Amino acid sequence: MDIKRFLPSLAVCVFVGAMVMAQDANQAVPEMSAAQKRVAIKEFSRSAVMDGITLSFVLLNNKTVEALFSGDGRQAMRARANMTTTFYVQGSPSKDIHFNPQFVVEQDGKKFAAESIVIKNFHSGNVLKGTQIEGLIQLSEKINVTQPFMIRGFHEGSAEFKLSPTAINLLAN
Repeated sequence: MDIKRFLPSLAVCVFVGAMVMAQDANQAVPEMSAAQKRVAIKEFSRSAVMDGITLSFVLLNNKTVEALFSGDGRQAMRARANMTTTFYVQGSPSKDIHFNPQFVVEQDGKKFAAESIVIKNFHSGNVLKGTQIEGLIQLSEKINVTQPFMIRGFHEGSAEFKLSPTAINLLAN
């Protein structure tokens, strides 16, 4: 075989192979069914009354991000959730309250201050009855979410997370 004919053929094969691999890498993650989304949210959510409002906390991971977010925001949230322990928080007060979005996560006697990120009305101050509150709380590091931990509010209340075997399995897949 002549080397002058072989090299161009090899180059074409390498190029085509690279294109096929790139297409596979860029294919969208399969969409979760509505039932799968409900399971993910249920397994990674906890609620607690804190400072006069019932707040729902969802531990963000690839499954819950897929269930909660869409569009360009989904990729940003997935990246955030993979870098550090992050929770999506929402609630709506049943009466006028003074809200303070300062939270601490406790695990094995260690306390982790959480940074609050505003999505909607997730700032310190008065919140009127029925106003939707949405935000993120983010730790400066990853914790071992397969071990129990608590989220505590500024004044009162806490949400305890102890993931079920089903939730731990979802994290692995």
